[in-house]
Amino acid sequence: MTPLPAAGATLLATFAAWEIARRAAVARGVAIGRLPVGVLTGAAALAAFAGARGGIAVATVAVVAVAVVAGVTDARCGAIFDPLTRALVASALLAAAVDGTLAAASTGAVASGGALLALRLCTHGRGIGLGDVKLAAGIGAGLGIAGAALALGSAFVLGGGYGAWLLATRRAGHGARLRFGPFVAAGTGLAVLAPGFAR
Repeated sequence: MTPLPAAGATLLATFAAWEIARRAAVARGVAIGRLPVGVLTGAAALAAFAGARGGIAVATVAVVAVAVVAGVTDARCGAIFDPLTRALVASALLAAAVDGTLAAASTGAVASGGALLALRLCTHGRGIGLGDVKLAAGIGAGLGIAGAALALGSAFVLGGGYGAWLLATRRAGHGARLRFGPFVAAGTGLAVLAPGFAR
């Protein structure tokens, strides 16, 4: 997609993802508030920029939309809702089936989700939630192994840096928990903007 269609598709996908998250939150009795305009604008601008640099795939639009919504919901209420991650995995795999890249998308989903699941198991569930694992699988399905590795690697660097800053400034103590979703959203944005990223 070129810049204008990419921005428009991302706006629609982000609204749809927010509605999925809002309904899931209501079902759990959780309030997530309104979708921040800055987040919506940023997602559209990210897609437009990526579109201007050589196009952006439908699966990438879905990944950007869901990642930013998951980042907001995780920051606000500590949850990345299953219907949201299921929608991402389904849309990314469907787009891959249409593009003829289903095997690569499936491999990306299994590798990315599996890597975070292994980390969750090694840490006995501290730090990485199942929502993070499922979001990683969706990102792997949409961006492929290399794109997901860049997105998740960036998320760990950003989250680690923020955690170190919190400790250094004594705004948090050892054992404090950080919600990982916002860092996954930021890492996804960096991956999509990375030079040479194949969309």
